[in-house]
Amino acid sequence: MKKKLLYLSFAGLLVFTGCAEQKQLNSSYTYKTECLGVEFDGAQNVMAFSDKRNKEDAIEDAKRAALRDVLFNGITDGKPDCDVKPILNEANAYANHQDYFIRFFANDYRPFATFKEERPGQKAKNQKVKNVAQSTGYVISISRPALKQKMISDGILKSN
Repeated sequence: MKKKLLYLSFAGLLVFTGCAEQKQLNSSYTYKTECLGVEFDGAQNVMAFSDKRNKEDAIEDAKRAALRDVLFNGITDGKPDCDVKPILNEANAYANHQDYFIRFFANDYRPFATFKEERPGQKAKNQKVKNVAQSTGYVISISRPALKQKMISDGILKSN
């Protein structure tokens, strides 16, 4: 009888602790850039994410992230309208042309990425949790044809 009571109390304790409120959120989760659609001129509307606190810095960070994905990785999440292939399909394209891309992502990227709107992302459900990074999605329009032409004219992409 005592063993049965001990087992039941132990099981009750496990259920009680399993239903406790979550104390810690995983703030290291990174979101993938998603396709939202393609415009008539070939520009891709994508949602890129940033966890920067300053809004201007976050928008610029999201633009650079979207351009990196379009250039090097391709966009596989979201609607299937976007071209899933990256513009640069050369292996280690960033490493092979590192000086060029450092300059490109410092200032030259701006004509190819346009901010459209902000969409709230994941936020802490419990307001008691402090210092949790909040990711916000930004809708960015990437001018894929102009970006491809820039890579060809700069000699990074070989024209076929």
